[in-house]
Amino acid sequence: MAFSTSLSGVNAAQQTMDVVSNNIVNAGTIGFKKGETEFAEIYASSLQDSGQGAGQGVALTTIRSDFSQGEFSFTTSALDLAIDGSGMFVLSDGDEALYTRAGSFRIDGEGYVVSTSGARVQGFQPDQNGVITPAINDLQISLDLMQPQATTEVAFSGNLDTRTEPALTPFSAGDTDTYNFSTSTTIYDSTGTPHQLDIYFAKAAEPDGTYNVYATIDGDLQPESASMTFDGTGSLTADSDQQLEILTFAALGADPQTFTIDLASTSGLGAESSTQTLSQNGFKPGEVVSFEFDDTGTVYAQYTNGEIRAMGQVLLANFINPSALSPAGNTNYRASEGSGIAVVGKPSTGSRGYIRPSALEVSNVDITQELLALIEAQRNFQSSAQAIQNEDEMSQSILNIL
Repeated sequence: MAFSTSLSGVNAAQQTMDVVSNNIVNAGTIGFKKGETEFAEIYASSLQDSGQGAGQGVALTTIRSDFSQGEFSFTTSALDLAIDGSGMFVLSDGDEALYTRAGSFRIDGEGYVVSTSGARVQGFQPDQNGVITPAINDLQISLDLMQPQATTEVAFSGNLDTRTEPALTPFSAGDTDTYNFSTSTTIYDSTGTPHQLDIYFAKAAEPDGTYNVYATIDGDLQPESASMTFDGTGSLTADSDQQLEILTFAALGADPQTFTIDLASTSGLGAESSTQTLSQNGFKPGEVVSFEFDDTGTVYAQYTNGEIRAMGQVLLANFINPSALSPAGNTNYRASEGSGIAVVGKPSTGSRGYIRPSALEVSNVDITQELLALIEAQRNFQSSAQAIQNEDEMSQSILNIL
């Protein structure tokens, strides 16, 4: 009995040294979480026992992972991600779901974001306009050409000087005496071809405070026009046109196009005519120039046409008891009965941490503590081994007496 008790102590010390040694060698492993051994005493008794007998040793009950926060190491890679707070990245390895804190990712040949072992990172998917949806799938950074978008809205904001003299009539874009102010921008047709839009403002003789609005596209006068009337405070009157709608624009090789020019933010004050803002929502085709993640885990791609579009958002998972997750190798874990099921969601929600882009979470192993634990385990090993030796010597002495 005494031999088996001491032998259990030797085994326990050996198991502790195995775990501590594994911690030490993984001190430089990204996302590694140190292991900790937990033991329980072995005690045997029968229903007839009225007193307490001697214990029969010790046994390993579990090796749990310590998921305390590790420090951050900042990098230059846009694909390196760290979680500041709780939560784990969700990976898909075939039909198996894996979880990790190691955010050292890369892009494979199909544009999917994958871990170092090749498992695909899971994320929320965007729609065709780059709006993140609740749909969850493999996170992919598409390098496809962005399709062009025809202009459907133009917005003008500015002031028209009511102190100026009325313009001559009829209007002609080539005669500066027939208008008081003009501004221009670039619009796009359905093929992404740019066209110059010029907007002209001509003050009318009557009624007072009225401006007529005309437009040309690539120098061609459009048949539509608008009339804006300002009250004594410089605001548009209720019966004034708020927009100019272009109905008949059809560029060569492109689909017929209708768009509106919003004039609602125009003022008519006794100040120099000026353009404050002039924007439109069309763009030409574009190629991906770069991409980056923000602290919500959303990855944005920037295109050669100046557009920026979301391409997905990283998915994070929480567990009731993450320490009970089962190690799966490559700093990955599997859900277990003890850990509970994964509760997934967006970063910064539901107690999940937020994302640190271009950073990695290093191992949470403290070498000093592990070396001390290794010394302690070694002493426990030696003490148990000495107990076995003493018991052996005692047995030999008894045999010699006999």
